[in-house]
Amino acid sequence: MKHDKDIKKVHPGRDGAVFINSDRLGGYSFSPEHPFRPERVKMVHEMCERRQLLSGNGVRVEQVEEIEDGLLERFHTKEYIDLLREAGRCGEIGVEMLYHGLGTMENPIFMGVYDFAALSVTASVRGARIVAEEGVSAFNPCGGFHHAHRDRASGFCYVNDVVIAIEELLMLDARVAYLDVDAHHGDGVQEAFYDDPGVMTLSIHESGKTLFPWGGFEKESGGPGAEGYNINIPMLSDTDDEIFLFLFRSIILPALDAFGPDIVVLQAGTDTFATDPLTHLKMTNNGYIDAIGSLHAAFPRILALGGGGYNMADVVRGWTLLWADLAGIQLDSGYGGALGGVLMGDASIDGSDLRDMQVYTTGPAKEELRKYSESLVARFEKEVQPLLKRSGATGR
Repeated sequence: MKHDKDIKKVHPGRDGAVFINSDRLGGYSFSPEHPFRPERVKMVHEMCERRQLLSGNGVRVEQVEEIEDGLLERFHTKEYIDLLREAGRCGEIGVEMLYHGLGTMENPIFMGVYDFAALSVTASVRGARIVAEEGVSAFNPCGGFHHAHRDRASGFCYVNDVVIAIEELLMLDARVAYLDVDAHHGDGVQEAFYDDPGVMTLSIHESGKTLFPWGGFEKESGGPGAEGYNINIPMLSDTDDEIFLFLFRSIILPALDAFGPDIVVLQAGTDTFATDPLTHLKMTNNGYIDAIGSLHAAFPRILALGGGGYNMADVVRGWTLLWADLAGIQLDSGYGGALGGVLMGDASIDGSDLRDMQVYTTGPAKEELRKYSESLVARFEKEVQPLLKRSGATGR
């Protein structure tokens, strides 16, 4: 998919934000043992509601309960869509489904799986239209399914709502950049736009040497004619907030500034946090929200989509902080330090302080992380920034 960079601008932007909510989406279950739990959508909404974060200041909730037809076909093959629809009707596994990633432990078949997938896409596309047409930010917590491929489910993702939402924004004449802060590399989105200089894709994630989907290395920088427009920042195990923020400020913000998007689509996974059971990083929600705050200050129109996160307390606190930032609401709670904060992963997610206690990697391990991160920045400055300058991506 290639898109012209010389396009008109969307709504110039204004204060406010829209929370995309769906009671239906929060009611599904992959299986009792599956780490992905859709009920977190309800939990985040309830937390924001209890803290009075869903009204005033140009803020509103947009309910999405009905599927919009024709959206999945914008990216996925007819054969795959038909198989997914059949799986959702019968709830049984067929051999052909397995060839397309359906019915595995990662992507189990359950009654209503097609409706769950199609409704999540509808919610993300609704958010895309709101951001483009109203000029506010929007957040769909049941989105960010960045591993799904054109004809295959993968990594808990049945359909790629991210790609379809970006395509919607492109049809609305927006210049779009995609930023993925999930611990897992956004391989499905990279694949979709790898040859397209009209969309910049950035993913900062745990290295594929230690985590699914086993790719997303720094040398994957874009196809012919799009070199420099796909930027991967693979982080080593035990990366903490300090290293993450150094990489964010040294690579991500300069790259986005060079590209000059109207809208940033943010995959906002929280599985980078130290207590996540599936990953190996040592971040907290302090580094996470500091990075998102910097992003939002520079690029006020953000479509934020959910993503990974398998410690429910992490997810709820992290996304509540994210929503408050998008909505421009100042929370009373500050950093979790010696005199405050909650234990990371603490099941008591309704306490007064949403911020985690700080966690740092120290000693020789920290020095190794520092040297490695400096090498990533040096490579970006030497090999990627010149490509962006030569291609004409010269900022807003």
